[in-house]
Amino acid sequence: MATQGKGAPYKRKASVPNSEYSFPAVPVANTKPLKQDWESVMGWLACCLLIVFLLPLAAILYVDVLVVKHEVTEQIQKLEKLKKQIEQEKRKNDKT
Repeated sequence: MATQGKGAPYKRKASVPNSEYSFPAVPVANTKPLKQDWESVMGWLACCLLIVFLLPLAAILYVDVLVVKHEVTEQIQKLEKLKKQIEQEKRKNDKT
């Protein structure tokens, strides 16, 4: 560069042709046509129906389990009372 004259063109240090460095085209994904409107509506409708039927069913089952649990605790308390009465009667009969 320093040895070139004032009007001499700039020389490349490496003589590599530019055609080898061309960039390939950017691949673009093929856009598939969207689903039909009725297909997406049917999917949403199915989801809504599942929610409409399953949520109340789950709530009914939950309430039923709570009611049965309460009844069981009451029955256990009654059984404990009866057990105490029977033990007291046995003690009375053993003393006499």
